[in-house]
Amino acid sequence: MNISTFATRTVTPVFGMLFMLSSAQLQAQETFELTFSTYLPPAYEYVWEPIEAFIEHVETESEGTVKINVFHSGQLFGAYEELPALSRGDIDITNMTGTYPGGTVEALTLFTMPFIFDDVNHMRRALEQGLLDLGMRQELEEQHDTHVLGVAPWDPYEFYTNGFAIDSVDDFADKTWATTGATDARALQLLGAAPTAMSSSELYLSFERGVIDGTPRPLLTGMGRSLYEVTDHLTLANFAIDTSILAVNAETWNALPENIQLILEEAAAIRDERQFEMVNEFIESAVAEYETLGMTVTTLDDETIAQLASRTQTSIDEWVESVPNGEKYIELIEATR
Repeated sequence: MNISTFATRTVTPVFGMLFMLSSAQLQAQETFELTFSTYLPPAYEYVWEPIEAFIEHVETESEGTVKINVFHSGQLFGAYEELPALSRGDIDITNMTGTYPGGTVEALTLFTMPFIFDDVNHMRRALEQGLLDLGMRQELEEQHDTHVLGVAPWDPYEFYTNGFAIDSVDDFADKTWATTGATDARALQLLGAAPTAMSSSELYLSFERGVIDGTPRPLLTGMGRSLYEVTDHLTLANFAIDTSILAVNAETWNALPENIQLILEEAAAIRDERQFEMVNEFIESAVAEYETLGMTVTTLDDETIAQLASRTQTSIDEWVESVPNGEKYIELIEATR
């Protein structure tokens, strides 16, 4: 565990006379130095700015008692390594994208299930009603020594395609789609597509060389990877909405005084609120920017989305069967729709 503390002693003058304080009168002040690691770069503004706000709030409100050392852009650990590193105590705090620890905590793959959430605000309502408390939070705490501080969204996965538009469920068939993991791969397979796992760093050249025909990715990824230069259609459908999970090593958390824990919780709530706001703002501005950059942007109608959801329902049914409390998660999501 990277948490470190030290105590300082003071000598106090009284009425012009100096004397040494007794050990019972010494005032000790603990100082906590925490390591924050994220694979994300500062260029991902709607994730990075809320992280900065979180850190500033903790350091300011703790009056210097807490110092957070930040390592971004995978300087310490990559996306798949963050949960194991946090569990081991190699780092104290991280901001995980739910896709990556989903291979270890299967319940987290809920957030990349097809058409589970209507939009970002629907996800927020479900989270506020205790979605994480149906098992995800407990599994992270008990099996991975990870205490969840907060959850915020990415912008939704949308469909980028080159040379064709998505107008119906049949437009996915016989096309090669780059996917992020098993969840979106299974959904696309059910739509008749040929999925292939691919990191976002490979997308540009793969489109340019004709290796892939399409990919479901957030608007932020498409902008950051300049996909508007190698694709010509963007179809909005709220295919999936991934999470940004702010978490602290459980041993670190338990070692902190209650007042410091409260400050961290307050800072995490501010971070969550800010990221929800920024994501909604970004969606509106990004769509307009894609149009300015020459892409054809269309929004699938409700009937087509319902057909896509029906065609990919099997992937959700399989998830429900494989995850404890699977049905309860879906019931809560439906109740907050």
